[in-house]
Amino acid sequence: MSTEPRTVQVNVFVTKSLEIDEPDWCAGHDDRAQYKTDITHNGPEVSASVEIRRGLSDFLTAWISQAPYSELAPEPLPLLAIEVGGDIINLDPNGVHEFTATVRAHCDVLDRLAGELQRVRESEGR
Repeated sequence: MSTEPRTVQVNVFVTKSLEIDEPDWCAGHDDRAQYKTDITHNGPEVSASVEIRRGLSDFLTAWISQAPYSELAPEPLPLLAIEVGGDIINLDPNGVHEFTATVRAHCDVLDRLAGELQRVRESEGR
């Protein structure tokens, strides 16, 4: 048996603070970034709300977002992040205009359905 001390290499996760530039619109950071590529700037969230039985329910939550160091980000410029059905889509200005046109068209459909519902209720004497 050897009397020499044994050594082994162990990978460790070392953290340290990193000073980065923060845009004026960023609402702050939550210290969850493990790597520089995880850093994301997020602006304040805005949501539409609707009253339901349990109170208010938010939908179409949106915020300006930028992941300046990510290799996976669609582009280095800020985008609008919109939460839709539990998924987050990131859109440039043209994409936002296309999205809002689709939402407006759907609201027109909902208005037509409300008219149809009113006719159904009236025909049933309600």
